[in-house]
Amino acid sequence: MGTKEPMAVLASLPEEARSILLALSIVTSRINTLAPPDRDDLFALMVQWRKTGPDEHGEILRAMEEILTQKPPTSNRMLMETSEGLKGGSKKWALYVGGKIKEFREKAGMTQVQLSQAAGLPQSHLSRLENAEYTATSITLEKIATALGITVRELDSCLD
Repeated sequence: MGTKEPMAVLASLPEEARSILLALSIVTSRINTLAPPDRDDLFALMVQWRKTGPDEHGEILRAMEEILTQKPPTSNRMLMETSEGLKGGSKKWALYVGGKIKEFREKAGMTQVQLSQAAGLPQSHLSRLENAEYTATSITLEKIATALGITVRELDSCLD
């Protein structure tokens, strides 16, 4: 009994099964490009999904989508580097923006968990931003500003 070529096996499957396999291969490929902390956050959300009911699934799904749809770093690796990797102005900017996020969060009387839920971000990611371990993307800053009821310019005067 010989083995079939992968393409022959794939072609023999129903169209729905082929579509599912294609989707899984795309998601798997995307997960492999994530920075390890983001991958850990994604897997933690998957575990949380199994432990929660349908009421929380939408919120968890949004956080997972935020992780999976963030633009992968290209020439600007600073976006995913740890604080040890940030130098000079980048480190100062991360400290400034992280401090502003924390300042406005505390003014709003919110915990990191509350803000992360309101912004649709993992709490661990918000913590890393406040501690200047990561720099925030403009999309993430927009989500945080919206959740805080402020303008993104209040977090970073370079953005509108």
